[in-house]
Amino acid sequence: MGCDRIVQLLNMDWQRDGDEAAINRKIVAHIHSCPLCHHGLVRLTMNLLSADLLTCDQCCNSFPDYYEATRPNYPLVTMPPQQIAEVARHLSSCPSCREEYEELVSLGELEEMF
Repeated sequence: MGCDRIVQLLNMDWQRDGDEAAINRKIVAHIHSCPLCHHGLVRLTMNLLSADLLTCDQCCNSFPDYYEATRPNYPLVTMPPQQIAEVARHLSSCPSCREEYEELVSLGELEEMF
């Protein structure tokens, strides 16, 4: 099950539909507020994705900041909205990065419990 709103936001044609920065801010706001997307894990099918701008290495290097920046109640780090949107796009299309990030989220949640 996925989130229809994030699909709409990620598929906006930035040249036609408006300012890229404004759309990225909407993506970030949605990730912070949506119970399906709140950990930054977006599930989309390949045919629904916008162009993925990150390599796996670039995405994985962003994990610590992305994790902290997408914490809805207490973000400890800020990232530019464009970077958050790029990581969200990559995670939605790359199973290996998504699996690695899900492990990081699980470890982070365990750590927060103690």
